[in-house]
Amino acid sequence: MKPFAIFTAFLLLLGCTGPEGPIGPPGPTLFSQVFEFEVDFTSSNNYEAYIEFPQEIEVFEADLVLVFLAYETTDSNLGVQYVWRPLPQTIFTSFGLLQYQYDHTFSDMRVFVEADYSLTSANEADLLNQRFKVGVVPAAYAKEVQGLTDLTDADFLLLSP
Repeated sequence: MKPFAIFTAFLLLLGCTGPEGPIGPPGPTLFSQVFEFEVDFTSSNNYEAYIEFPQEIEVFEADLVLVFLAYETTDSNLGVQYVWRPLPQTIFTSFGLLQYQYDHTFSDMRVFVEADYSLTSANEADLLNQRFKVGVVPAAYAKEVQGLTDLTDADFLLLSP
């Protein structure tokens, strides 16, 4: 048995050799694109801001748009850094709950603030100079999987451990 194991190991170490195949065409280079902006939420803008996507960022209907709030800053050996939190983001204030929200189309987006109290009494620190980071993640709608609509609950129960 030992000679057989040695022979098998020898064959595996040899591997396959031969001419290298042709180089295939380059694949698409898709990167997420990111931009930042600052907003003052005031009664004059109804505590919301409409932001058009920068011209150099093309957003398609299927793309994912993710928005982050610069919640705070922190000092590190690299200097001051933003701490980002994803929207929606709810904060607890002395007046009640305040929430930063957003919605979007493929041409623009809206960031806004909602609260369970009158925003006229909100702290300026929660409304002014609010910094946001937007990430546009390229995506495509999935093709319909044949037979998926024919599955029943029993089919999924079979997958359970």
